[in-house]
Amino acid sequence: MKKRIHFHSDCPYFAGCENMLVSFFQDDNFMESYEVSFSYRYSYAYDVGFRNRVQRKFDTFPLKLLDMSDIYSYVNKIPFRPMRKLVKLVFNLFLIKYLFILLNTYILFKVFRRKRIDLLHINNGGYPGAYSCMSAVFAAKLSGIYHIVYVVNNIATSYKSPLRWLDFPLDLLVSKFVSYFVTGSKFAAIRLKKVLNLTANKYGNIYNGVSQRVLTESKQEILQRLGINSNRVLLGVIAILEERKGHIYLLKAIKLLKEQGYVKSLPLLIIEGSGTQLENIQKFVVDCELTNDVLFIGRELNVFNLMNALDVIILPSINYEDFPNVVIESMGLGKPVIASELAGIPEQIDHMKSGIIVKPKDVNGIAEAIKQIIDKPELSNIFGDNGLIKFNEEFTSVVSVNKYVDLYARVLKSQP
Repeated sequence: MKKRIHFHSDCPYFAGCENMLVSFFQDDNFMESYEVSFSYRYSYAYDVGFRNRVQRKFDTFPLKLLDMSDIYSYVNKIPFRPMRKLVKLVFNLFLIKYLFILLNTYILFKVFRRKRIDLLHINNGGYPGAYSCMSAVFAAKLSGIYHIVYVVNNIATSYKSPLRWLDFPLDLLVSKFVSYFVTGSKFAAIRLKKVLNLTANKYGNIYNGVSQRVLTESKQEILQRLGINSNRVLLGVIAILEERKGHIYLLKAIKLLKEQGYVKSLPLLIIEGSGTQLENIQKFVVDCELTNDVLFIGRELNVFNLMNALDVIILPSINYEDFPNVVIESMGLGKPVIASELAGIPEQIDHMKSGIIVKPKDVNGIAEAIKQIIDKPELSNIFGDNGLIKFNEEFTSVVSVNKYVDLYARVLKSQP
């Protein structure tokens, strides 16, 4: 009889931390080997992203789970900042978050008890991340599910913030009930071990793998659609427009290069995405007279087409990063990558072999990395070729899924 594996995830939209789920659900061998079901916190954005990426029909449970981010989305509309902080403080003082954990535990318990689940796979963006993932652990124990794999896709949050202090007893229970924790990078594994005080047999690292998506436009078609008719080097950043992604530091580097005389050979920077920092970034571009050197294109439906058309891909993040999929996706396309020395990124890129790693917020370092690509164009081919080799060896969806299958077998054999 096939083992039933139930997946649970919670994210406001189908972000990068969800990509590994696509690798599972689109893998024919995996889906034929197990009875698979999936629950997730419903939002329109997540549902559209999920349905767009996963065409397979199987048991899915979109659930109306409660999350503090839903409340904060309304609070953030309050124009007066001190009032916003006060309202958030009131919600925290009244422990609304813990009421939500309790209610979500009940909702998930009703789903879990209807299924004969042998192993629960929880996919979380971080730790504690989405608190319904904590609820999933408690609901599993109440439902008699004893084998739990908990995946943490970002860096665990310590107890430095008072908002985390009351989580401590709940973290103890999660650490006790979960069979095995998995992180996307070795760096994240070390941090999670420290935060949850895990023993060596309770955690490990499996790199997220990606499946290369089908290209539906050629490079020439992309450039024509975007109105790009120059022969400049195309540098692209594929990221949500938030402060943590470091767009400003990249733009400062472009400005520096222009000031240093790289006018004719200055690359064209293409910024893909949307987010809260769009207006600030656009204002910086105008103020620094970079409008002819930077192109904003909004969100691309098939971002792989764009990535394939770029010469170099850069991720200048400054924090809250672990094992970004855009890096390994770029490597899978044979593209050279410039990225920040953050968390698991040095585990993805071999410096000066498959790309260039720079310090976060290092404007001069970013500028120097771009200059190397401009001055030594042969580096693009070398970095791209080496990156593709490493991708095929370590970062494909097949490699990652097989490692999880081995982990499931070990966990299922273990005593509850």
